[in-house]
Parts: sequence; structure tokens; C-alpha cells
Amino acid sequence: MAELILAAVALGAAGPGIALKFAQCGRYLKSKVDHYQQAPDIVVKFGTFGHNLHSGQLNESLVLANWAYSQDDVEVGIKDALEDQIDHLKAGVVAVDQHLDKCFDERGVLKRSKFLWSGERKLKASMNELDQWQRSFWHTISLVEMRKRVLPDPSLLTSDKFQTSAQANGQLSQSTEPFSHARIAKGQISDMGLREIDVLIEPKRTVTSGVNEIKEIASYLSRLPARSTGILRCLGYRSEPQLELIFELPQGFTQLRTLDRLILDHMNSGDSRQESLDYRFSLACDIAEAVLSVHTSGRVHKNIRPDTILIIETQIEGSNFRKPYLTDWTMLRKTESPSTMVGEDDWLKDLYRHPRRHGLQPEQRYNMGHDIYSLGVNLLTVGLWEPLVNSLEGVRFPCEKYANTAVRLGLIQPEDLLPLKRPQGEDRESDIKRLVWTLTRPLTIQRTLQGLAEHELPSRMGLQFTRIVTSCLSCPEGGFGDVKIFEENNKQAIGVNFTEKVLQPLSAWVNLMEALS
Repeated sequence: MAELILAAVALGAAGPGIALKFAQCGRYLKSKVDHYQQAPDIVVKFGTFGHNLHSGQLNESLVLANWAYSQDDVEVGIKDALEDQIDHLKAGVVAVDQHLDKCFDERGVLKRSKFLWSGERKLKASMNELDQWQRSFWHTISLVEMRKRVLPDPSLLTSDKFQTSAQANGQLSQSTEPFSHARIAKGQISDMGLREIDVLIEPKRTVTSGVNEIKEIASYLSRLPARSTGILRCLGYRSEPQLELIFELPQGFTQLRTLDRLILDHMNSGDSRQESLDYRFSLACDIAEAVLSVHTSGRVHKNIRPDTILIIETQIEGSNFRKPYLTDWTMLRKTESPSTMVGEDDWLKDLYRHPRRHGLQPEQRYNMGHDIYSLGVNLLTVGLWEPLVNSLEGVRFPCEKYANTAVRLGLIQPEDLLPLKRPQGEDRESDIKRLVWTLTRPLTIQRTLQGLAEHELPSRMGLQFTRIVTSCLSCPEGGFGDVKIFEENNKQAIGVNFTEKVLQPLSAWVNLMEALS
């Protein structure tokens, strides 16, 4: 694991990723010290230092240093000081790693004679040097913090820039549904003059999303090209009355519905026909393009579901257009950013997540492959044009096609489905909940969805669309080729494979339909 130390040394001072590399070094030092048996007090101090470097105040200060080094209007003197200090930190961490290796054997047992002869003295000297370094570093960081406070934040929507004039509460559009993760409102913004606009407001929903995270998300989204497919124009964020992302809605829209609501409305309309092939392919293509644009920037969305894909209908020259937009951006992050590895226990959301991302403690760090898997589940929904979740007397459960596929694959037994057919009784609700638990175990979900795609999609959408969906659903296991490209966050290789396996065949179909129309 010493290569982590060497990797940090190889980076330019305060260069991109330096905070993450030092965080990895800190975790390495902490785990190294924890491995030692009966470590002396001076060695334990290095474990504490490693923890601070990984996830404490020191790590936050390195993130701030990285920000300062990237700003054109931060004084050269501050940047020079940061460069020197990070060089000293590199040298200090390398020295500590080497001294520890000489004082302990591979089993973590102290080489007592070596430690008493020279190791203790060298380790104390290294700790003194790190203490002196921290005092100097804190002084420079305090200057950075002062400088940052006086710099304007272009993505912050203060009250003189933006104000909400009225909440729509369903009155903005006759079929607008209340969103669990956002709300619709009217507002006024002062950018190129004072404008009246309709906006989508996404409040912070997770404990891990603070001001810095929301600011970074708003900064990224607001810099996207105005015509980015599948992404609403982000005006910025505001901190009052709470942390919120603000998106401008298209002018002249007539309806707003989530993808799952659009499908349900179609089913409940009494129209037994499937939605047209050309629209479903166009819809799938637009959603895939939006996902690719996120990945091209080295980020992951983490919340791609039918209830977070917003379908906006507009009328232009007498023709209706329905376009999808990704929403629920509050968990967007860079692939190389530190991860808390915190999940949530919600099978309704896990239905669209890769098995290794289920539950309160996911097995694997989130990567682009997991987004592509979620895309595959959404494309399956578009292809079926049926929701994957039904409701029976207030109890949510996977749809009948899903359950029957699980039976056909031998994942559950036919008699397991009896509670769905039995009349209402005292035990029926609890039996259905047990059935839901059986049907939504992580690997059961993935295998069932793959089987559902292979069995249902060829006759509805064709073999090519089926291959696209199954490739996405097996993406983290090799459906896109070498799985290392996801572990290494190789966005170039991922983008090439994604374009070849998903976007090009979808675009070819859409172009063909447009040519024939």
C-alpha cells in the first residue's frame, strides 16, 4: 500500500486531486498504525494525524488549498506558500512511512531494539516537523479563508438576484404532480433585466450535502451549454430559507410529469395501445445523452429513476413535444471525491440501483457503471411502457410481470405468489410484505430485471434495444467490457464504450424514424 504515498509525491503541488490523494495517504497511515500491536504513544500520534488527513479538519483545509490554487484572483504569494507547504507535507508523510517500516515487522510487532536505538528519536523529530508544518499551514489557510469570503460566489442567488413570487402547488399546470424531491414555483430573476420565470426548486435532501457540495453542484450545472440534452438550465443555488438548487423551466410548457406518472396516465386513459416506438426510442436516446453528459465531466448522478426523470411537454407551432430531463441533483459528485459509503434502506429505490449499492452500507464505492445500470432499468421501463411497481390496497410491490419472471427463473416458487391472489384477510398484508422482501433481495432484482428484458423486450422493441438494456444491466460485471475502467474512473474509455453500445444504436434508430416521417 506504500504506492499511495508515492502517488501523492508524484502529483504537482496543489494540483487537481491532491486533497483526495492525501486523504488516501491518511487512511493508509491510520490503518497501518491500527495494525501495529501495542504501538508506543508516538506511533499512535501518527495514526491520529492520518485520520485528520483522511477525514478531519486537515483534509478540509487541503480542499480549500486546492481551491485557492485554482483561482486566478488569489494572490501569487498565497499560492507560493501553499506550494511550499504541500511539498513539505509530501516529504513529511514519506519520511514517517519509511520510519514506521523500519520499526515494525510485517506482523505489526515492534522491533524494540531498532526503535530504542534510533527509531523513536526519528519519529519524534518527524512529529515535531509535522506540528510545525501544521502551524504554518493553518496560518496560510486562514488567509485563504479571508480571501474566499470577499470573493463573490457567482452561483449564489441572493435575494437581490432571485426571489420566489408564488408557489404553483399544482396550479401551474393542470396535470402537474407534487414531486417528492422538488417543487414548482414562479419567480423573478435579475440577470439580463428583470424576468418573470417558472422554476423547479430542489432542496437539500441528504445529510451529506452541505453548502460546499451544493455550491459545487450549482457551479457545474450552471456552466453547462444552454442546449444540453436532458438537463434543465441551473440558475444557481440559494441558502435562504434553506439550501436549494434553482432550475429554469422552458417557456410555454403545457405539462410537467415524471416518467412513471406519464406511463401511469397512459395506462389509466383506457388506451390499450403502447406508446409509439419512435417516441420511446427518442425518449431513451435523450435520457442516455443526459447521462453521458454527466459522465463526460467525471461525475455521477446517483439518482436515475422514473420518479426523478421529468417529462416536460411544450407546444411549438401546433405540435406537442415531450422531452425528458434529469432531476434530483443533490447527490451529484465527482467520481474521485471522498465517499461516505452511506446508503439507505428503501427497496423502491434499490429496484433501480445496482446490487452492490443496496442497503445502509453499500458494498462498493459508487462509480459510473452504477449510473449506467440505473439507466438500464429506466430503459427497460421505457421499453415495457409499464411501471415496475404496483400498489394493492396501499401496499407497494413489484409488478406482476416482474414476479412471474422471478418464478420462471426459479428465484421464487409459484406458491409464493398466492398472497396476491388471496382475498383480504388478517395475514394478507404481512404475507405480501414478506413476498416483497423475497422479490427485492439484491441479486434477485438484477437477475429478474435481466430476465424480464430478455423475455419481454424483443417482441416490443426489437433485439437491438434488448441488447442495449441487457448490456447496461450487466455493465458493472463486464457488459461494457473491462470492468477496470469503472474502478479506475476512466471516463474516456467509459464514454467510448457507452457511445458505441448505447448512444449510437439509439441515435441510428431515431434518425431512421425521422427520415421516414
